[in-house]
Order: sequence, then structure tokens, then C-alpha cells
Amino acid sequence: MQSLSSSLQADPSNEKRALNWSYVLIGVADGTLLPFVPLFLLQRGMTAPLIGAVLAAAALASLAAGLSWAYLVDRRLRPERIIVVASVAAALAALLLVLTNGAAVLTAVIVVLWLARAPFMLLDPIALRRLRKSRRTDYARIRLRMSAGWAASVTVAGGVYQVISLRLMPFVYAPLTALFGLWVWRSLKPAPGVESAERQSAPPVQHVTRLPLALVGFLFSSFLLGASLAATQNFLTLRISFLGGGAFLIGAAAAFQALTEIPTMGYTHVLTRYLGHRTLFAVGCAIYMVIFVAWAFISNPFAAAALKLGVGVAFALTYVASVVLTDELTPARLRATGQALVKSTTFGLAPVAGSFGGGLIYGTLGPRAMFLISTGVVAAAGLVALVAVPSLAKRSTEAVTTAAAEAATVTP
Repeated sequence: MQSLSSSLQADPSNEKRALNWSYVLIGVADGTLLPFVPLFLLQRGMTAPLIGAVLAAAALASLAAGLSWAYLVDRRLRPERIIVVASVAAALAALLLVLTNGAAVLTAVIVVLWLARAPFMLLDPIALRRLRKSRRTDYARIRLRMSAGWAASVTVAGGVYQVISLRLMPFVYAPLTALFGLWVWRSLKPAPGVESAERQSAPPVQHVTRLPLALVGFLFSSFLLGASLAATQNFLTLRISFLGGGAFLIGAAAAFQALTEIPTMGYTHVLTRYLGHRTLFAVGCAIYMVIFVAWAFISNPFAAAALKLGVGVAFALTYVASVVLTDELTPARLRATGQALVKSTTFGLAPVAGSFGGGLIYGTLGPRAMFLISTGVVAAAGLVALVAVPSLAKRSTEAVTTAAAEAATVTP
């Protein structure tokens, strides 16, 4: 019976099905929470600079937790089980929002919730490890399921919150994130086989724990991108609200983004036949530039929300390119750490600067200045990626040279 269970788990089609639904469920859960947190804080009486400070503190906590978990996963712990525990912790932390009174306590609970959610970033290393037995382009087709789940839930959640109250948010998010954890526990069993084989076949050289210079450069590019996204996405929510839009329009805007993410992710394998992943990343940054400039001058909430259709294309290009580039640039023994570094930089460290700085600029200089400054930052992100990340042909040549040098080092 055990051998039968193991064979079913090892079947690539079963693994892809399990991954597909994992991404759907986390998308559904996050769609009921993440787009509405700034509005939730605004309704609790916080100003734009204070909201930025709260989100920055939460991002900093998530950064530290994400890197710590990735470090442990690359050495001894199983990421699948960490995600299960994290889903329970996130559900409990979300329910604490119901009991909060006062800015200080609310800030503390938001930080705890982001700490609990930090291990969810391990889902990508889990997927990439399993996809080593199939085509790498399958990642984008799996990841688009998260966008599909997000699109469905964020629209419904926005409508419910506008009709009833945003105070329902913890009661909606908690069971959905717990359901995600239950699915991972039942369907994504720890699969150490591929990782163990890689570790055993890797040459025992001393410098294996050092990160390549190209990855360090890409981390800087990811920081610039994440800072611009944190500033624009968080405070676009406030902008739509100030222009007369409610929770439903905010949810619809997030759904617009997901609707264009899905086909874009589905066709990235076609785009990569003509453009490398670093070029796709730069193209995504260029699309962001156009949208940020438009947001700086638009005063209609519906037009501002509609521009999220373009954000979906840009996000799909930069996100998929980022995951694949990180996997290619990172040594085999540090793949979970590499993914956590880039995600923690983009969605952890960068939002500390983007949320805090964006809140200050929004509150002092106004939304137009904030969007235009973000335009310059995302332009720099695309340029840095083009310069810092070598072409695929050059990376292949360097990999062959490195492998030969390592073989010579270990040959007696």
C-alpha cells in the first residue's frame, strides 16, 4: 500500500494536479485579504503615512521570516509541512483582527499575520523542484491558477465587503487559508528524492554557498521593482477610494489584473522562443512605466481601475521571468534560498521602502508625485536587469566553464 501511494505521488500528472489546486486555493484566499488591507486600515482611522508605516513593518517582518524558513528548508526542513503550519497560524492571526482596538494593537496584529504568511513563498520552490521531471515552461501554466483563483475571489469579496462591511474580511480569509493548508497537507507530500539526488551529484566544493554576482545584481533590480509596486499598488487603493470608488471597484481592479495575468502566463512559453527571460522582465517594467504615468494624471476611479488590465500583463512577465531567472542563476544547493531571497527582496524588503516612502510622498507631495517617482524607479529596475543578468548563451558558457573547473578541483 505504501509503495502504491508513493508511486501515485511520484506520477507527474498527479503532482501537477496537486500543484494546480494549491495555487488556485492560495489565490482564492489571498484575494479576500491583500487588496483590501490598505482600505481596512483607512477605515480604522489611519492616515496614508501611517498606513505606509504599518505595511512597511509587516513587510520587514515577512522578509526576516521568509529568509529564515528558506535557510532551514535548504538544510533540513520539509517546505510542505512548513506551509501547512503557516496556514493555521495565518488563519488564527487573521481572526485576531476582529479583537483589535487602537493603531498600535492593529499594527502588531498585521505584523503577526505577515509573519505567519511568510512561508507561503516556499510554494514556488516546491513547484520548481517537482518540475525538474518535466518541462520548465510548465511553471507559468501552473502559476496562472493562482491568478484565476484571485480573480474569482477578489471580485466577490469586494462586492460583499461593500454591501455588508470590510469587518468581514478576517472571517472570510481565515477558513480559506486553512483550506489551502489542508489541501497541501493531503496532496503535496514531502518529496526529497529530486533534491537528494542533486545534493549527492553536486561537487563538494567549498564555494557552493556563495551567490553568483549576476544574482546579486538581479536582487537589486528586484528591489527597485518591488519598491515601485508597493508604492503604487497599495496607494492606488486609497486613490480609488478618494476618487469615489468603493470596495467593489477596488476588488474589480484586482480582478482586472488577474484576468490579463492568466493568458499572459499561459503564453510565456511562446514568448520565450523569441525573447529571453531577462528581456521579458524589462518589457514588463516598460509596461509598468506607461501605466504609472497614466495613474499620475487620471482622476476617474473607473479609468484608474481599468489600467490594472495592463498591470496584469506586466506582472505576469516580470514574475515568471523572475522565478525562472532566479532558478537558473542560483546554485543547486541553494535554490530555496535563492527564491526566498528574490521574493523577500521584491515582496519583503522593497515594500518596506516602497510602502513607507510611498506613504510619505502621497501624504506630503500628493499622488501625482508618488506615481511619477515610481515611474523612474521601475525604469531603473528594467535597465539594471538588462545589464546585470547575462544572456542565456553566456550563462550556458559560464556554467560549462564552472563545471569543468569544479571537476578539475575534485579530481585527484
